[in-house]
Amino acid sequence: MSALLAARGLVVERGGRRLLDGVDCALRAGEHWLVWGANGAGKTTLARVLAGFLAPDTGRVEYAAGLEPPLPLLVADPDAQLAAASVRDEVALGARRPGEPRLDRAGRGPAAARIAAALADYRLEPLAARNPHALSGGEKRRLNLAALSVLEAPLLILDEPELHLDPPSWRDCCALMAAWRAADPQRALLEISRDPERALVADGLLVLHEGRVVGAGAPREVYAALRGRGLPIPRVAAWEPLAAPAPAPALLEPGAPLLRAEGLRLARPSGGPPVLGGLDLSVAAGERVLILGENGSGKSALLVLLADLADPTSGRLWLDAAAAPALAFQEPERVCFAERVEDEVAFGPRRRQGLAGAALAARVEGALAAMGLPPAEFAARDPFQLSAGEQRRLALASVMALSPGLLLLDEPGAGLDAEGWAQLMAALAAWPGALVWADCRQPAGAAGFFHRRLRLEAGRLGELSADAEA
Repeated sequence: MSALLAARGLVVERGGRRLLDGVDCALRAGEHWLVWGANGAGKTTLARVLAGFLAPDTGRVEYAAGLEPPLPLLVADPDAQLAAASVRDEVALGARRPGEPRLDRAGRGPAAARIAAALADYRLEPLAARNPHALSGGEKRRLNLAALSVLEAPLLILDEPELHLDPPSWRDCCALMAAWRAADPQRALLEISRDPERALVADGLLVLHEGRVVGAGAPREVYAALRGRGLPIPRVAAWEPLAAPAPAPALLEPGAPLLRAEGLRLARPSGGPPVLGGLDLSVAAGERVLILGENGSGKSALLVLLADLADPTSGRLWLDAAAAPALAFQEPERVCFAERVEDEVAFGPRRRQGLAGAALAARVEGALAAMGLPPAEFAARDPFQLSAGEQRRLALASVMALSPGLLLLDEPGAGLDAEGWAQLMAALAAWPGALVWADCRQPAGAAGFFHRRLRLEAGRLGELSADAEA
């Protein structure tokens, strides 16, 4: 097989840090390579360099004849590559082949069949007229993948394609990626993913640690060589004996009521079925509530209402003064604004609670340490130069620094490596206040963590049994 691209001696430096440190790798026609690494290991930087969106400080990338950068790249932020006014137009942007006539006003033309097939494959037909930025995180992700699928490209580079996708959607997308490759045996795929099951179908596995390649080759061989060396890599259950489940932690009894929602209804501006259809919810002090729901079910919208950041179309929301809710949004990079990490975390306690001096410094340092961001290493860093997982931990530290009585979490584990996930769960296990965690997936290793598990479906909440599957 011929090499589509080969990287030699890649070095990328930013702010005195080496994001890539002498990286060599190659991808041949027909191959599927998986990239693993902790938050900040250099995965996204490598993807951007290989795709031609970032020039290395030293080293080079060589491309096969006829393959010219920039190459198709799925970035971690779903909003960052949305450009059109409608879902259909977003897919149409890359569907027309060179020399083909444009679609007419009725949407007819040679590319129409490719657009229709992509919308159907990625379950976007009912959303075709919607504004892409008005979709849920998972719906945006499906749209990103659909827009790439219509390109006539020999190679796709995907940065965490599973991000924000519910399990059925992710299974569908994996099948579609396999079909895309099967349609042309010369097509290649480079995929950054935290899903351990992807190692079972990949041809190669490349592992980065602190900007260096620490393993590259056949997935099972690389996994066997690196497992147990202290690297935060996913655990592939199929390659290891089944571990005994950890004992569930003891749950404290909830206290007095903190929040009560009655008949919350939220209509869609464009009409159609409401986002929320008259749901009821109560949360007590110290209670941990999990809300599961598929992409587009209204989880994020519900959290915004519970945080008292928007008004419902109808219904009532009662919040005790002790609640002082704080919301960690689904996309942390959207709320970063400060020039230094410590200023990002200090902003809320300083402005909302009047903290200053040693008390403020202690609050900031405690929140950063709890989320695995040692102040000595991260306090002076630029939030916009952090990896996606580090930004996630920063956003969580920022809301936890407020010490709210009610913590609202929108997919808090998305983008976290194994170490970051463990730190998140440890910090929340010690959290004294109430929390509502909304997610499209059952949180791993959280058996016995929640007092209640609910499902949001068709705009209403229902109880889940203790053994229900997410």
